[in-house]
Amino acid sequence: MNSTNKAILFMILSVLSFSIVNYFIKSLSSLSSYQILLFRSIPAILICLVSLKTQKISILGNQKKLLLTRSLVASVSVLLYYASTKYLPIGIAATVRYLAPIFAVFFAIVILKNKFQPINVITTILAFFGIALVAGYSNDVTFIGMILVLLSALSLGASFVLVTKIGSKDSPLVVVFYFSMFGLFIGGLLSIFNWNPITLELLPAIVFLGIAGFFAQFFLTKAFQIGDPRKIAPIKYFEILVTMGFGFIFFNEGYSFLSILGALILIFSLSVTFLDMDKNGTLDKEDFKLLTLAMDVNDDGVLDFKDIVALFKQIVQNIKRKIFPSK
Repeated sequence: MNSTNKAILFMILSVLSFSIVNYFIKSLSSLSSYQILLFRSIPAILICLVSLKTQKISILGNQKKLLLTRSLVASVSVLLYYASTKYLPIGIAATVRYLAPIFAVFFAIVILKNKFQPINVITTILAFFGIALVAGYSNDVTFIGMILVLLSALSLGASFVLVTKIGSKDSPLVVVFYFSMFGLFIGGLLSIFNWNPITLELLPAIVFLGIAGFFAQFFLTKAFQIGDPRKIAPIKYFEILVTMGFGFIFFNEGYSFLSILGALILIFSLSVTFLDMDKNGTLDKEDFKLLTLAMDVNDDGVLDFKDIVALFKQIVQNIKRKIFPSK
């Protein structure tokens, strides 16, 4: 499996993990945002320490300034997001926050010196139109909640690009460890002034929040380290639909048809960039040819169900190699 397919697989696993995190965040709405950040960080730190020691990797990493900067930016984004869920339905908060890949494109132009592509104009317009539908036709949307989640999306976009800049020079475990340590410090310090009682009923949710949070960050970091942000970031938008589903099933949150349509437009707007296979900033016949070749997994010259089966076999084989590496 090539690096692009691996990055896509890691991003899908990250999406599923983050959706679970969103569920537990809403379940712990009686706690302060700082407490949630604190409790999410503790299990991740323990897992990272054990894994880093086992693999004999230094916890300090190789790019300390970048690791510290990314951790600070990511921590701010998470705190703003947690705070926004107090004022917005979880599905709406998750939807608006995932303007982050749009912001990531512009941060990549500044930080990574990527070129601005004409297709970015179209995707940006579509994304903000989708957000307008989601926010404008949803119940229980407040101004302060929207401001908080938009600022969270902005800082999250910067975080994505900083992870890409860190690249493979540092283990994803180190990246997650730095972020978790920041969460422990900031969450612990601010929780002193915003401490709410913790009941026994909340303990399972607190534990699973930390575990799911670790895997979400690990898979996300791994995806951005080995993949092109323009191709893998759009996949994260499918978290919107999963989180909306959780909100509807578990928290009785209602979403209008136009809100759901807005979410689909948002997902489509970022998926368009994936179709620009030759990365020339436009969609043309050449992109279609390259896409067809990429989707023909079994190289038989035809796109059919056999390609899906072949892709699934590749994924299973890759997982087996990770779990049972050949000696």
